[in-house]
Amino acid sequence: MSKYVLLVLINLPLLIIGVVSALTHYKTGRISKKRCMVEVAVWTCIGLGLVFVQPLYNTLIRHNLTDSQPMSLFDIVLLTLIIFCLMLIKNSNERLTQLHKKISRMHENMAITEANNQLKKK
Repeated sequence: MSKYVLLVLINLPLLIIGVVSALTHYKTGRISKKRCMVEVAVWTCIGLGLVFVQPLYNTLIRHNLTDSQPMSLFDIVLLTLIIFCLMLIKNSNERLTQLHKKISRMHENMAITEANNQLKKK
């Protein structure tokens, strides 16, 4: 099996999870339609980039534009870890956004409650 095929097969579940996650968060109202489209586009571009790594590398070799060695197993692991880190960063960012919204709502409710208590005392 080619290392390039292995690269795509290893990362395909991560890409599918990224796209499905974006669509699920849109359907549940956690993200807007625009953000959903951007996330799906990013994951699709990453997937297409992985698919076209081998033809791009072969083109560069054919035109003597690179002198690098073919992809090693370490490169596959490194690319997989980078994609996994992107997924973790995206999920962490979404969680932080949700927590920020909750804290803002709690602060607003506390301010309203405090204002009501002040009015009752007078």
